[in-house]
Amino acid sequence: MPIGYFCPYVPEELLQAGGAIPIRLMDVPVKISHAQAHLPAYCCHLVKSSLESYLRGDLDFLQGIVFSQSCDSMKGLADIWALQGRLSFQFNLMVPTRLDSPLARDFFKTELESFKEALEKKLGRISKENLQGANRLFNAIREQIRKFYARMRLDPGGISGKMLAQIVRAGYLMDREQYLQMLTRLSELWSQQPEGKPAGVPLYLSGNIVHSGDWFSLIEEAGGRIVYDDLCSGARILRLTVQEEGDPLDALIERYFTTYFCPTKHQGILDHQEILYKEIKESGAKGVIFLFYKYCEPYYFDYPDLKKFLEAKGYPTLLLEIEDPSQAREQMKIRLQAFVEMLS
Repeated sequence: MPIGYFCPYVPEELLQAGGAIPIRLMDVPVKISHAQAHLPAYCCHLVKSSLESYLRGDLDFLQGIVFSQSCDSMKGLADIWALQGRLSFQFNLMVPTRLDSPLARDFFKTELESFKEALEKKLGRISKENLQGANRLFNAIREQIRKFYARMRLDPGGISGKMLAQIVRAGYLMDREQYLQMLTRLSELWSQQPEGKPAGVPLYLSGNIVHSGDWFSLIEEAGGRIVYDDLCSGARILRLTVQEEGDPLDALIERYFTTYFCPTKHQGILDHQEILYKEIKESGAKGVIFLFYKYCEPYYFDYPDLKKFLEAKGYPTLLLEIEDPSQAREQMKIRLQAFVEMLS
């Protein structure tokens, strides 16, 4: 039973443990012709394209949808989605904005328990054993993806950024057991290949853009080499690894409070800067590219401080503002080429 979601603050493990197939909804290159009647012009392409696909009936295969109440646009989209009444199941997961609040954990635990109860009414009982198994499954998937990122950094000839983006994106759409089998097999095949010599200027990506191989290939065509990322659907999900001992629901809660994940949530003034600097330094990147959806206020509020901090540390930055992933390719390529040449 496929159930859709948008944000990693929705724990896929709970959906998996209930017997559903978690489907992460991502932007698609679709002409916006219906959604504009329901949305203001200043919504990001992820919101616009998702609503367009929903109104056209392209998402009628879903048996439910879960929103995590992150940004204002997503909150509005949740209301519009519910008013359309196409799906029999919708849950709005209320994630606390102040994760540093002493009451935030208790609040979020209550929300996850309510979410679990709602899923059980739809899917059947979710046992502790099933949730523990789901936690182990997703941990194993993240471990395999972590290996691919390491291989891409050391041997870009063996696995390109575009290829990795396609592999990661597939994981949001497939049965996860089959996906892990595919990852394991690919890992075995690549481990048998001789490593090549890294070429191109090493770059680190950060932003809210969900995985699209086009952006990775565009950067590589411009002479860049992606060594790691902080993208919402990319390496950032590796921070969601959970403890496999103890109560599995508590483990899901704890992971959101132990590391920085999203600018829609406040955890500490310097948390994002510190984790970016650590990852950039470890990756060996020479510069940072920010990939932001146009109109995404939380990320743009965060950006000036990140830019100032990273450039003070000696890392030049480039901001690419994206509305429709299928547009402005050549213009973006020119800007990327200029940035790469500056770093060469």
